[in-house]
Amino acid sequence: MKASIAIKSLLLLFTLIAAHAHAVIIEGYFIGSVRSFANGTEDGLFAGYWENVSIGSMVSGSFWYDTDKSPADTATDSYYAYYHSYTDVWMSSNFTIDGKTYSISDHVPLDRYVIETEGINLFDLETTSSYPYPGKEVFYLYDNISSGGHNGGYKAIGLMVEVSREDKTLLDGLGIIQEFDWYDIDDPTSYAQAHIDIGIATTDEMRASNAWVDISEIHVRIKNSAQVPEPPARLLFSCAVLGLIARRQFTGEKL
Repeated sequence: MKASIAIKSLLLLFTLIAAHAHAVIIEGYFIGSVRSFANGTEDGLFAGYWENVSIGSMVSGSFWYDTDKSPADTATDSYYAYYHSYTDVWMSSNFTIDGKTYSISDHVPLDRYVIETEGINLFDLETTSSYPYPGKEVFYLYDNISSGGHNGGYKAIGLMVEVSREDKTLLDGLGIIQEFDWYDIDDPTSYAQAHIDIGIATTDEMRASNAWVDISEIHVRIKNSAQVPEPPARLLFSCAVLGLIARRQFTGEKL
Protein backbone atom coordinates (compact mmCIF):
# COMPACT_ATOMS: atom_id res chain seq x y z
CA MET A 1 0.00 0.00 0.00
CA LYS A 2 2.77 2.39 0.98
CA ALA A 3 4.66 1.45 -2.17
CA SER A 4 1.58 2.20 -4.27
CA ILE A 5 1.25 5.61 -2.63
CA ALA A 6 4.93 6.32 -3.26
CA ILE A 7 4.65 5.35 -6.93
CA LYS A 8 1.57 7.55 -7.39
CA SER A 9 3.44 10.41 -5.75
CA LEU A 10 6.36 9.88 -8.11
CA LEU A 11 4.04 10.01 -11.12
CA LEU A 12 2.53 13.22 -9.83
CA LEU A 13 5.96 14.79 -9.41
CA PHE A 14 7.03 13.76 -12.91
CA THR A 15 3.85 15.40 -14.21
CA LEU A 16 4.72 18.58 -12.34
CA ILE A 17 8.24 18.55 -13.79
CA ALA A 18 6.88 18.10 -17.32
CA ALA A 19 4.45 20.95 -16.79
CA HIS A 20 7.27 23.14 -15.50
CA ALA A 21 9.35 22.62 -18.65
CA HIS A 22 8.88 25.00 -21.59
CA ALA A 23 9.25 24.46 -25.30
CA VAL A 24 12.27 25.92 -27.06
CA ILE A 25 10.98 28.84 -29.13
CA ILE A 26 13.17 30.31 -31.86
CA GLU A 27 12.46 33.89 -32.87
CA GLY A 28 13.95 36.12 -35.51
CA TYR A 29 13.59 39.45 -37.21
CA PHE A 30 15.02 41.16 -40.27
CA ILE A 31 15.36 44.64 -41.77
CA GLY A 32 15.77 45.35 -45.46
CA SER A 33 14.76 47.39 -48.48
CA VAL A 34 12.69 46.74 -51.59
CA ARG A 35 14.74 45.49 -54.54
CA SER A 36 11.81 45.02 -56.93
CA PHE A 37 8.06 44.91 -56.56
CA ALA A 38 4.68 44.67 -58.25
CA ASN A 39 1.81 46.63 -56.77
CA GLY A 40 -1.35 45.72 -58.64
CA THR A 41 -1.30 44.79 -62.32
CA GLU A 42 -0.40 46.92 -65.31
CA ASP A 43 -3.79 46.32 -66.93
CA GLY A 44 -5.49 47.78 -63.86
CA LEU A 45 -7.50 44.61 -63.23
CA PHE A 46 -5.91 44.22 -59.80
CA ALA A 47 -5.32 47.12 -57.44
CA GLY A 48 -2.31 47.18 -55.09
CA TYR A 49 -2.09 47.02 -51.33
CA TRP A 50 0.53 49.73 -50.96
CA GLU A 51 0.40 53.45 -51.66
CA ASN A 52 3.96 54.67 -51.12
CA VAL A 53 6.28 51.78 -52.00
CA SER A 54 9.24 52.32 -54.30
CA ILE A 55 12.66 50.78 -54.87
CA GLY A 56 14.58 51.18 -51.62
CA SER A 57 11.51 51.40 -49.37
CA MET A 58 12.10 49.91 -45.94
CA VAL A 59 10.70 46.46 -45.11
CA SER A 60 10.91 44.56 -41.84
CA GLY A 61 9.61 41.25 -40.63
CA SER A 62 9.67 38.82 -37.76
CA PHE A 63 8.94 35.18 -37.10
CA TRP A 64 9.01 32.53 -34.41
CA TYR A 65 8.70 28.77 -34.41
CA ASP A 66 8.15 26.11 -31.76
CA THR A 67 10.81 23.40 -31.96
CA ASP A 68 8.67 20.96 -29.93
CA LYS A 69 5.83 21.15 -32.44
CA SER A 70 7.95 21.25 -35.59
CA PRO A 71 8.02 18.13 -37.78
CA ALA A 72 10.98 15.80 -37.92
CA ASP A 73 13.72 16.26 -40.50
CA THR A 74 12.77 14.28 -43.62
CA ALA A 75 15.90 14.96 -45.69
CA THR A 76 17.78 11.96 -47.02
CA ASP A 77 21.20 13.59 -47.44
CA SER A 78 23.72 14.40 -44.74
CA TYR A 79 24.21 18.00 -45.91
CA TYR A 80 20.50 18.95 -45.96
CA ALA A 81 17.69 19.25 -43.38
CA TYR A 82 14.03 19.59 -44.32
CA TYR A 83 11.47 20.52 -41.64
CA HIS A 84 8.20 20.93 -43.52
CA SER A 85 4.48 20.47 -42.90
CA TYR A 86 1.16 21.43 -44.45
CA THR A 87 -0.03 23.08 -41.25
CA ASP A 88 -0.21 26.41 -39.44
CA VAL A 89 0.60 25.24 -35.92
CA TRP A 90 4.33 25.63 -35.17
CA MET A 91 5.35 28.83 -36.97
CA SER A 92 4.10 32.42 -37.04
CA SER A 93 5.42 35.32 -39.11
CA ASN A 94 4.64 38.80 -40.32
CA PHE A 95 6.09 41.57 -42.47
CA THR A 96 5.76 45.35 -42.44
CA ILE A 97 5.83 47.49 -45.57
CA ASP A 98 4.40 50.94 -46.35
CA GLY A 99 3.58 51.34 -42.66
CA LYS A 100 1.29 48.29 -42.68
CA THR A 101 1.89 44.98 -40.93
CA TYR A 102 0.59 41.75 -42.42
CA SER A 103 0.46 38.57 -40.31
CA ILE A 104 0.50 35.24 -42.08
CA SER A 105 -1.02 33.30 -39.17
CA ASP A 106 -3.83 35.86 -38.73
CA HIS A 107 -4.80 35.53 -42.37
CA VAL A 108 -8.46 34.46 -42.76
CA PRO A 109 -8.74 32.09 -45.74
CA LEU A 110 -11.69 31.73 -48.06
CA ASP A 111 -14.21 28.98 -47.52
CA ARG A 112 -12.48 25.98 -49.13
CA TYR A 113 -9.28 24.54 -50.63
CA VAL A 114 -7.01 25.88 -47.91
CA ILE A 115 -3.31 25.08 -48.33
CA GLU A 116 -1.02 25.93 -45.42
CA THR A 117 2.73 25.39 -45.58
CA GLU A 118 5.45 26.18 -43.08
CA GLY A 119 9.01 25.03 -43.04
CA ILE A 120 12.71 25.43 -42.42
CA ASN A 121 15.29 24.17 -44.91
CA LEU A 122 18.97 24.04 -43.94
CA PHE A 123 22.02 23.36 -46.11
CA ASP A 124 25.58 22.71 -44.97
CA LEU A 125 27.57 21.90 -48.08
CA GLU A 126 30.89 21.50 -46.27
CA THR A 127 29.99 17.85 -45.91
CA THR A 128 29.85 17.13 -49.65
CA SER A 129 32.18 17.68 -52.60
CA SER A 130 29.58 16.95 -55.28
CA TYR A 131 27.90 20.34 -54.98
CA PRO A 132 29.27 23.23 -57.10
CA TYR A 133 29.55 25.55 -54.04
CA PRO A 134 31.49 23.67 -51.35
CA GLY A 135 31.43 25.39 -47.99
CA LYS A 136 28.07 27.07 -48.56
CA GLU A 137 25.51 27.20 -45.72
CA VAL A 138 21.87 28.26 -46.17
CA PHE A 139 18.98 29.07 -43.82
CA TYR A 140 15.63 29.09 -45.64
CA LEU A 141 12.29 29.78 -43.92
CA TYR A 142 8.82 29.95 -45.47
CA ASP A 143 5.30 30.50 -44.17
CA ASN A 144 2.35 30.56 -46.59
CA ILE A 145 -1.43 30.28 -46.59
CA SER A 146 -3.57 30.17 -49.74
CA SER A 147 -7.21 29.28 -50.30
CA GLY A 148 -9.92 29.11 -52.93
CA GLY A 149 -13.59 29.90 -52.69
CA HIS A 150 -16.81 28.36 -53.98
CA ASN A 151 -17.04 31.10 -56.60
CA GLY A 152 -13.59 30.35 -57.99
CA GLY A 153 -11.79 33.21 -56.20
CA TYR A 154 -8.57 32.91 -54.26
CA LYS A 155 -6.73 34.52 -51.38
CA ALA A 156 -3.06 34.14 -50.43
CA ILE A 157 -0.28 35.52 -48.28
CA GLY A 158 3.28 34.40 -47.75
CA LEU A 159 6.77 35.19 -46.51
CA MET A 160 10.07 33.61 -47.55
CA VAL A 161 13.42 34.41 -45.91
CA GLU A 162 16.78 33.13 -47.14
CA VAL A 163 20.28 33.65 -45.76
CA SER A 164 23.32 32.20 -47.54
CA ARG A 165 27.00 32.31 -46.63
CA GLU A 166 30.06 30.68 -48.19
CA ASP A 167 33.27 29.73 -46.38
CA LYS A 168 32.02 31.20 -43.07
CA THR A 169 29.97 29.60 -40.34
CA LEU A 170 26.28 30.45 -40.34
CA LEU A 171 24.50 27.39 -38.96
CA ASP A 172 24.98 25.35 -35.82
CA GLY A 173 24.66 21.97 -37.46
CA LEU A 174 21.42 20.99 -39.17
CA GLY A 175 19.14 20.91 -36.14
CA ILE A 176 15.95 22.94 -35.91
CA ILE A 177 17.40 25.02 -33.06
CA GLN A 178 19.52 27.78 -34.60
CA GLU A 179 21.04 31.08 -33.47
CA PHE A 180 22.95 33.54 -35.63
CA ASP A 181 23.37 37.19 -36.63
CA TRP A 182 23.92 38.26 -40.22
CA TYR A 183 24.78 41.71 -41.57
CA ASP A 184 25.23 42.94 -45.12
CA ILE A 185 28.94 43.79 -45.43
CA ASP A 186 29.16 43.86 -49.24
CA ASP A 187 30.50 40.32 -49.34
CA PRO A 188 29.70 38.73 -52.74
CA THR A 189 29.82 35.25 -51.18
CA SER A 190 27.08 36.06 -48.67
CA TYR A 191 23.58 37.45 -49.08
CA ALA A 192 20.14 37.53 -47.49
CA GLN A 193 16.81 38.18 -49.14
CA ALA A 194 13.09 37.90 -48.52
CA HIS A 195 10.01 37.62 -50.66
CA ILE A 196 6.59 38.86 -49.57
CA ASP A 197 3.34 38.20 -51.38
CA ILE A 198 -0.31 39.01 -50.72
CA GLY A 199 -3.37 38.88 -52.94
CA ILE A 200 -7.10 38.34 -53.20
CA ALA A 201 -9.52 37.82 -56.08
CA THR A 202 -13.21 37.68 -55.28
CA THR A 203 -16.35 39.27 -56.68
CA ASP A 204 -15.92 42.07 -54.12
CA GLU A 205 -12.16 42.68 -54.18
CA MET A 206 -9.23 42.19 -56.53
CA ARG A 207 -5.82 43.19 -55.21
CA ALA A 208 -2.29 41.81 -55.46
CA SER A 209 1.18 42.94 -54.39
CA ASN A 210 4.57 41.31 -53.96
CA ALA A 211 8.16 42.38 -53.46
CA TRP A 212 11.70 41.06 -53.34
CA VAL A 213 13.63 42.45 -50.40
CA ASP A 214 17.38 42.84 -49.91
CA ILE A 215 17.93 42.10 -46.22
CA SER A 216 20.51 44.30 -44.49
CA GLU A 217 20.47 42.41 -41.19
CA ILE A 218 18.77 39.39 -39.69
CA HIS A 219 18.91 37.95 -36.18
CA VAL A 220 17.79 34.49 -35.09
CA ARG A 221 17.71 33.66 -31.38
CA ILE A 222 16.41 31.26 -28.77
CA LYS A 223 13.58 33.26 -27.22
CA ASN A 224 14.51 34.01 -23.60
CA SER A 225 16.55 30.95 -22.65
CA ALA A 226 15.22 31.34 -19.10
CA GLN A 227 11.94 30.07 -20.52
CA VAL A 228 13.54 26.64 -20.87
CA PRO A 229 14.60 25.98 -17.26
CA GLU A 230 15.85 22.87 -15.59
CA PRO A 231 13.35 21.24 -13.20
CA PRO A 232 13.44 22.90 -9.75
CA ALA A 233 15.93 21.37 -7.34
CA ARG A 234 13.20 20.71 -4.77
CA LEU A 235 11.21 18.66 -7.26
CA LEU A 236 14.25 16.60 -8.19
CA PHE A 237 15.09 16.02 -4.51
CA SER A 238 11.51 14.94 -3.81
CA CYS A 239 11.67 12.47 -6.69
CA ALA A 240 14.85 10.98 -5.28
CA VAL A 241 13.35 10.59 -1.79
CA LEU A 242 10.13 9.04 -3.04
CA GLY A 243 12.06 6.74 -5.34
CA LEU A 244 14.09 5.53 -2.37
CA ILE A 245 10.90 4.95 -0.35
CA ALA A 246 9.34 2.95 -3.18
CA ARG A 247 12.47 0.82 -3.52
CA ARG A 248 12.54 0.07 0.21
CA GLN A 249 8.88 -0.91 0.20
CA PHE A 250 9.35 -3.31 -2.71
CA THR A 251 12.49 -4.93 -1.29
CA GLY A 252 11.38 -4.94 2.32
CA GLU A 253 14.43 -2.97 3.41
CA LYS A 254 14.15 -0.57 6.31
CA LEU A 255 14.86 3.10 5.93
